[in-house]
Amino acid sequence: MATTPTTRVTALARRERIDIDTGAYPASLYQQLMGKQEVKLIEELRTEDGETYEDEGAAREDVTGYNWRLEIKIFFSKNAAGTAVDPVHRFLREKFEAAKTSTAAGECGVRWYDKDGLDDGNSKEGRALVKFTPDGGGPGEQDIVSLTLQGQGKLASIVNPNADMTPVVTGLNPALSGTVAGGLVSIYGTHFTGATAVSFGGTAATNFTVVNDAHIVATKPALTVGSKDVTVTTPAGTSDTTGTPNDFVVS
Repeated sequence: MATTPTTRVTALARRERIDIDTGAYPASLYQQLMGKQEVKLIEELRTEDGETYEDEGAAREDVTGYNWRLEIKIFFSKNAAGTAVDPVHRFLREKFEAAKTSTAAGECGVRWYDKDGLDDGNSKEGRALVKFTPDGGGPGEQDIVSLTLQGQGKLASIVNPNADMTPVVTGLNPALSGTVAGGLVSIYGTHFTGATAVSFGGTAATNFTVVNDAHIVATKPALTVGSKDVTVTTPAGTSDTTGTPNDFVVS
């Protein structure tokens, strides 16, 4: 008797979501890297010869550290009119140019995780140096870029951001204002898609626009003096008010 085929998705480019931190410190603004064609997530142990006379000629290696990097091929994308480059692709290109004058200026935050929220033990984040190399080719061919995100320092394990789809607020710009209604506030975080409400200390924003899953622009309502917790509500729930990233100060 024939059995039902089992579908197994193993292609990293299909399974792993990669986010680039395009925010200006201290705000964090992770945006999804689109147009991935190939993805290699590489972690390598750095070793030295640790053999001693007592090993009687048998090889031994001691681990002294590790290296990590992402090797990615992307379709360098433009809008339908061909008048603007994908904002994340442009950001990475600009980071590569900035690295020519300063290593730190060419770095950005990067994270990757299973897009369906699976806890696969491979949800990581770190800072990386951007290397951006157009592949070239003949007329009529796809515009492919070889992108290397070379790890700079420690690679940390994280909780998969898609394991819990409750919205999270990670930063505000500006983070303070007066009591009068009006003025735009950028709210940064995750899982903003489908937002149904934005609140400043319990007072609803006059209106708001979901720019993308990590960015909302809201019009500040009239507020009393003091610190107000900014929250975002979606069908998955309301963002937590613990900590300071969501504090909006009214003076």
